[in-house]
Amino acid sequence: MVLSRYCYFFTSSTGVNLGYSSRTNSFIELTPHVFNHLKDVSQSKTPLNLAILDEESSNILTSQGFIGSVTSDEDFIHESQFITQAVQHNKSKLNLVLVPSLNCNFACPYCFETDKRARYMTPSVVEKLISFIRDNEGKSNIDLKWYGGEPLMSLSVINSILDRLNIEKDVKIQKHSIITNGYLFNEEAISLFKKYPLDIIQITLDGQKERHNHLRSLKKSLKPTFDIIVSNIKNIVRELTTTKIHIRVNIDKTNLDDFFIVKKFIETEVGSSNIIVYPGIIRLENDSKTNLVEPSFSRWETAELLFNLFSNGDLNGSIYPTLHKAKTCCAMCVNSFIIGPYGEIYKCWNDVSDETKIVGYINDPKIKNPQIFYRYHTACAWYNDKECRDCFFLPICNGKCAWYGERNLFHGGKYNLCQCMQKAPDLLNNCLEAYYNKITKS
Repeated sequence: MVLSRYCYFFTSSTGVNLGYSSRTNSFIELTPHVFNHLKDVSQSKTPLNLAILDEESSNILTSQGFIGSVTSDEDFIHESQFITQAVQHNKSKLNLVLVPSLNCNFACPYCFETDKRARYMTPSVVEKLISFIRDNEGKSNIDLKWYGGEPLMSLSVINSILDRLNIEKDVKIQKHSIITNGYLFNEEAISLFKKYPLDIIQITLDGQKERHNHLRSLKKSLKPTFDIIVSNIKNIVRELTTTKIHIRVNIDKTNLDDFFIVKKFIETEVGSSNIIVYPGIIRLENDSKTNLVEPSFSRWETAELLFNLFSNGDLNGSIYPTLHKAKTCCAMCVNSFIIGPYGEIYKCWNDVSDETKIVGYINDPKIKNPQIFYRYHTACAWYNDKECRDCFFLPICNGKCAWYGERNLFHGGKYNLCQCMQKAPDLLNNCLEAYYNKITKS
């Protein structure tokens, strides 16, 4: 029997000697003698001395994944890889992100759409899209998201697609959401989404009113947009009573306080239980796209920020570790598609409008760009990364971003891909102790 790599031993602030298993997301209280031995084994990799364990302790440590056979950790890796690959190849659900237009009514300086041609999905492309969906195995279990550009600039296209899907036999939208700047969410849009309800609307504010209006003015007139967006949010709350509204407040190191100010403003001005206000961490990159640069928060600075927001109740979320066996994203899953206005298919949201990242078209089953398709699907998967496979945090990690992973593997990127907040320096003990206190008091 050996000690699992997924063990961690620490003493709480109240003096309790604890063992934590990330593999089972569980704790065990230990006597000082056993605690000191197991901690020493985990840190120095000295052999495990089973003789110091009584039968009860040995049974608990085994059942909770702290100790096992010499192959038990690798067996866990194989199981997790199998589950991940099963999700990657699952065709019973169809994940669709539809981009009816690359056009936008805002002139945001950081937008990926810069200098891209305005283009709307034509009736011909809509017909091909309907056929594409009709022929998909997951058509009865669709997760549909609208994206852009600004999708509401193509409201008639959205209406046409939803009308067509509504009359298709066996086609069922199970989840329905939109990512919008909110400026065009007028009475016409509200009327459409009363007919075809949305589960979630995501609207972005670029900080306080003055900053937002500076960064998110109308493209042609440069008129401010903040007040109209807030007015539209009020109308949405009143008219679309079952829809959740996620308000993203963009922040970097120069405007962190804007999150708190905007959050309080929305709570005061709108005051709906259907609204969640959260920080959107702006990612600014160097010209070669290999690193994040100031004033962006680094990965661990972001983790510390979220830890403080969760801990102080400023943001709904949890600092507690959670088990994640399947670690995927849309770029890694074969039945997830981001479809642009030409009927072109991308695998990652970040690739929209980049013609070099088009992997196919809705009227042709052939993969047009196998290099990027298989890089995302396989090369960037956690199970092909030795650092991930050997990591203590693997069981409680939700995986890494395939887009940034591809940058690191093939383009000289140096991005920190770790998504597990508990891995950030000096946060693990705080997160674990909070989790331990929660489960022992419940």
